[in-house]
Amino acid sequence: MGGCGSGRRPRPGARRPAEDYNPIDIRYLHRGGFLKPGRFVTLSWSCGGEPAGSADIQVETCGIRLIYRVQTGDGDPGVNQPVDIIHTPCHYGGSRPWFRCPDCARRVAVLYGAGKYFLCRHCHNLAYRSQSLNKSGRLLEKALKIKRRLGVNGGIREPVWFRPKGMRQKTFDRLRDEALRLEGEFWGETAKLAGL
Repeated sequence: MGGCGSGRRPRPGARRPAEDYNPIDIRYLHRGGFLKPGRFVTLSWSCGGEPAGSADIQVETCGIRLIYRVQTGDGDPGVNQPVDIIHTPCHYGGSRPWFRCPDCARRVAVLYGAGKYFLCRHCHNLAYRSQSLNKSGRLLEKALKIKRRLGVNGGIREPVWFRPKGMRQKTFDRLRDEALRLEGEFWGETAKLAGL
C-alpha cells in the first residue's frame, strides 16, 4: 500500500507525505559500515522499478558531502552539500551518529530530498503518511502490518492459516489473535462511518 506517487493529491496547505521523497538514513549508512572517513558511496532510489534519483556521498572526518543533480531545467551544474554528523553516547558504550540538519541544526536520523537540498522533514514541512489516517485507517494499517509479519500479503479479508517457519506457536497465536481483534475493531469503525 502506498509508495512513490500513489494516492490522491493533498489539499492546499497540507503537509506532504515524507514517504514520497528520497531519504538518506544515517542508521542504514552506519549499519553498512559506510561512515568511515574517506569512503565514497552512491545511494540510488527507484519508483515503480524506474530510477528515481541518486546521490554520491563522500564521507569526511566530521560529516558527509552530498553530491547530486536536481532537475531544475536551468542548467544547474549540481549540488555539493555538506552535512555535519554528531554523535551521542549510548548507555552501554559506543556512540550513535546523527545528521545535523543543514537548515535548522536539529539532530535527525533521516534527511529528505524534497527540494533542492536534503533537509529534515520539519524543514520540508513533511508528515508521515500515518499522521493523516483516521481511527479506522490506523486499525487497518496495524492489522495489515501484523498479517505481513505472519506471511499474509493479501488484504484485510485474507485469512491467516499457517504459522511461518521458525515462529513459535505461542507468538503465532498471540499475533493472530491481535490481528483478529484489530480487524474486528476496524469493521466496527467502518460500520459506524457508514451509519450501520
